Amino acid sequence: MLVTIPLVILTCFIAWLLRPRKNSPKPRIYAGLSVALLSLSLAAVSVAFQFYQNSTGSIQVSDVSNSLFIAGLIVIAAALLTLVGFAAARKRDIVLGIGFGVCTAVFFSVIELGLLEWLGGV
Repeated sequence: MLVTIPLVILTCFIAWLLRPRKNSPKPRIYAGLSVALLSLSLAAVSVAFQFYQNSTGSIQVSDVSNSLFIAGLIVIAAALLTLVGFAAARKRDIVLGIGFGVCTAVFFSVIELGLLEWLGGV
């Protein structure tokens, strides 16, 4: 847990630097939203499955929640690979959007990990 607080602070700082402005082009906004919304939806479903697991009476981390958490990490890795590809193609606006989306996805994953551990009784 000592690593999570500096990780969240660093992620929030980088996301603040990459945040979309008022005059940001549409591809930048769409690139950031595509990564962030996918990660947020996976995190929400994962926590919902964990609540369902807890409501049945067994306090342990659900296999479905673990799988969805790992799927969220795979989404972050795929977004980073996509970011590298667009950086090689010199698409600056899309790279900034994906970078912002990755920062928010990492933030959601850290929060999700904390919630799953707390709900799992670990």
